[in-house]
Amino acid sequence: MTEVLNGGWLRVVGYFVAAAAALWAARRDRDDIADRGAVRWPMFWYLSAGLLASMAIARGGHIGDLISSLGRSVAEEGGWYEARRTAQTVVVVAVTSTWFVTISLAFWRVPERRRRYLPAALVLFSLVCFGAVRIVSLHQIDTVLYRRDIAGVRIVSIIELFGLASAVLAMFWYPFIRDRQTELIDA
Repeated sequence: MTEVLNGGWLRVVGYFVAAAAALWAARRDRDDIADRGAVRWPMFWYLSAGLLASMAIARGGHIGDLISSLGRSVAEEGGWYEARRTAQTVVVVAVTSTWFVTISLAFWRVPERRRRYLPAALVLFSLVCFGAVRIVSLHQIDTVLYRRDIAGVRIVSIIELFGLASAVLAMFWYPFIRDRQTELIDA
């Protein structure tokens, strides 16, 4: 079982499942617009599905590994391979800071009519930032993500699978809450 959870293909499938969930949410938004004239933004879900499908293809094609290898090669050829950790640290701090500021501002500044999209947007943004940190491949972070495990499942797998499950739940969860609120108001 740990081989399945640690394998990349489960996460590829997870990205495609999340993309399908985003398409389902887009259809629900379109139906809400058609049925009740509700103010919805199905394009958000279509863009999310495209992003998730792209991440699935990148994960399946090992694009992140290729980018990391390319960065290593450029550092070796440029003669700054030994000093690369400083650049990697700066990028990781920049990505992490951007993630933190964006998440904080989103809670504070997203208007009420767009709040239904906030959980999914935050999870998707977190997955993108997590992928960026993994691509940078800072040794200290790689040690925690790839060489540590819980019950045989690597930390990287746990985080990514949790993020994907959260994305799917965010796409399914809020529309049902909105439907119940609307039914209570209509009753």
